[in-house]
Amino acid sequence: MEKVETVVYKFGGSVLDSVSSIKKVAELIKNESQGKKRIVVVVSALKGQTDELLKMAQQLGCNSNASSDLDNLLSMGERTSARLMCIALKALGVDAVLVDPESELWPIFTDDNYGNANPDLELTKEAVKNKLVPLLEENKIPVICGFLGKNRKGQITTLGRGGSDLTAVLLGKCLNTNSVILVKDVPGIKSGDPKKVEKANTVRALDTLETQILSSSGAKIIQSKALQYKSEDSVIRIVGINNGKITDEGTTITGKSQPELEISIMEKPVQLITIIGDNVTEPKLLSTFFEDLHKQKIEVLGATLESWCIMLLVVDDPQLNPFSVVHELISKRGIGKSATCYDNLNLIFIKGQDFVKIPGIISKITLPLTKEKINIYSLLPTASSIKVLVHSKDGEKALKLIKNSFQIS
Repeated sequence: MEKVETVVYKFGGSVLDSVSSIKKVAELIKNESQGKKRIVVVVSALKGQTDELLKMAQQLGCNSNASSDLDNLLSMGERTSARLMCIALKALGVDAVLVDPESELWPIFTDDNYGNANPDLELTKEAVKNKLVPLLEENKIPVICGFLGKNRKGQITTLGRGGSDLTAVLLGKCLNTNSVILVKDVPGIKSGDPKKVEKANTVRALDTLETQILSSSGAKIIQSKALQYKSEDSVIRIVGINNGKITDEGTTITGKSQPELEISIMEKPVQLITIIGDNVTEPKLLSTFFEDLHKQKIEVLGATLESWCIMLLVVDDPQLNPFSVVHELISKRGIGKSATCYDNLNLIFIKGQDFVKIPGIISKITLPLTKEKINIYSLLPTASSIKVLVHSKDGEKALKLIKNSFQIS
């Protein structure tokens, strides 16, 4: 018997902005459902509705973005959108079933972190198996409110900005689907924000880590937390609508997601090389310098530039003697005045998601090391990782202290 594919479609508020757009999406869903596949539909609130509800709540004295009452209010956007979509689908003869937090069919369960709740994966998996799968086996189309969850107390929670993306990806994981399709008002991820750059091209393919870095660094393409729940063998497609059909073009996201938090130490020792001088950031000199490093097989792990200084983080290979190679190159190229080096260092990686949005993340790393009088030679943060350099004699101890600070065994 031929296996029937299950596909999760999520429609963002940007494509649900009027009665006519809801009708067009309903027709699209009907057309998609006539193939050999089962369909799950996730909808966001109509365009601008969540912002309007939040604005009114604030005008009435709400001074917090994280409360049970506010989450309950904000849920009205998705609950309204789902009802309108069901009405439109049923008018076309589609066997649509409303699934919202008041329904016995509701599958998304979370913790109590109002405003930015985290899914309870095991409870959600069980609910999806027992409630959604039977609907799909009866060839019904569940229309599910995005952005929303329920905690164990039965209270409505919200999943953070862009939370409908999380709803779709999470359902895809729990249903073991190979395909999650996020339908937006733009046909895929662009090479740059079209509002800020001209001639932004559509990026056809990204891996999950690349997408996480973009999302964590301010690109409004997909909620970065959603990517945590992507299965390794599943595909996320970000597409638009053209002539009443989901476009074949768009951006395909593949590969394994980055763990929510991972802390490790590099086995090989590293060197931290500092070059000083008033011409160290001259573009032509820099270009040839890094080309020479590559030719000499010096593995550069990171670099920091200032107007008078370059700091290079390189793998310490005794056979290559990186500092000696760098010194020879800067003398040959006339870069800078002098260079110095810390060697025999250990590099500790703290990798995760949305570090830039976590207050106090740096202090969780530095405070335990300070208490134990462990010197930090350098700390290099990005949106999705932080590199910490300590002396090799302190490496394993520092690793253990940082893991303890983040409560990782």
